[in-house]
Amino acid sequence: MKKFLILLIIPFLANSCVGDYDPEEFLPEASGAHGMVLVLMEDNLWDGPIGETVRMQLDQDINGPFIRSEPMFDYYHLEPGTLNHMNKTSRLILKVYVDYDSTYKETAILEKNNVYARGQLFYVIKDSDPDRLNNFIQTQFNSIIKKFNDFEHQQLMDLYAERKHASIEEKSRDKFGMTINLPRECKLKVERDSFMWVKYDRSQDYIADQSKGNEGGTFWIQEGIVFWSEPFSDSALDPYHILELRDTMLRRNIPGKLKDSWMATEYDSCCAPEGLVTQLNGNDCVIFEGNWKHGGNPGAVGGGPFVQYSVHNPEKDIVLTVCGYIYAPKFNKREYIRELHAMLSSLKQVE
Repeated sequence: MKKFLILLIIPFLANSCVGDYDPEEFLPEASGAHGMVLVLMEDNLWDGPIGETVRMQLDQDINGPFIRSEPMFDYYHLEPGTLNHMNKTSRLILKVYVDYDSTYKETAILEKNNVYARGQLFYVIKDSDPDRLNNFIQTQFNSIIKKFNDFEHQQLMDLYAERKHASIEEKSRDKFGMTINLPRECKLKVERDSFMWVKYDRSQDYIADQSKGNEGGTFWIQEGIVFWSEPFSDSALDPYHILELRDTMLRRNIPGKLKDSWMATEYDSCCAPEGLVTQLNGNDCVIFEGNWKHGGNPGAVGGGPFVQYSVHNPEKDIVLTVCGYIYAPKFNKREYIRELHAMLSSLKQVE
């Protein structure tokens, strides 16, 4: 029996040495929540000026349609020596240390992918001079924040492309000449000639916060994706026209639960929509971020952020607008907004 086993093992070992070998194939998938950074630092650094600077950078307010401020990233700290098989698969890892055994002319920054897991971004910042290291984090850390944000965005885009809702993509292709990657869990709620309304509902647990009088429980979160189109004209991509048409389409098609209420746009100066004229996958595009509320019936309350892309499709001679909105009153909105941008930025003209 022993000889038989040896004969089986030897061909396996021989075959494993032939051809291309990719060690990343044997890595686990990265895990953990999006927007969460594992910071590896020795305790004495974390508790000192360098750790304070890192926390200040990660805690800075994120830009976007947020009614209340939210941090750029969530994070937790570990000493490097405490890494284990559970936490080393974190999606985003930042390691900061002072290398007293070397002499650096400037702070070194290393970017690594798939170190402990597939779908992982690992940054190392090191220097032999603690003061110079701290100054680098104070002045240059935004470049790492951008890398982390771009990485998270691409991760979600890849996920939605792999697990897209095929029938909704087909309807978008047929109606508007544009493809889009939406999660399979989405459900088509309304479909008309030049209009579609898709809902992406799910539940999430909320931990009670007694200091604020908030009770815990499981609550529904709604992400809606609304499509409408109009013939192209000289004014079709004018930001003021886009918002005017938005208000008309929402009032006509997205009613509230209370009589004579509907989805409307918040134009108060504190959170008025902000637009960006740009290009998306080769097409002219206007992107808006803002907040929605209820219009009409004064008894209708509630609202949340929205993200909206208006894209010119010259082949169909139309402008397609896709608006993603969020209703999640118990929760922070950062990661839901990230999801909407990943969905909507997949819009692409059919070739």
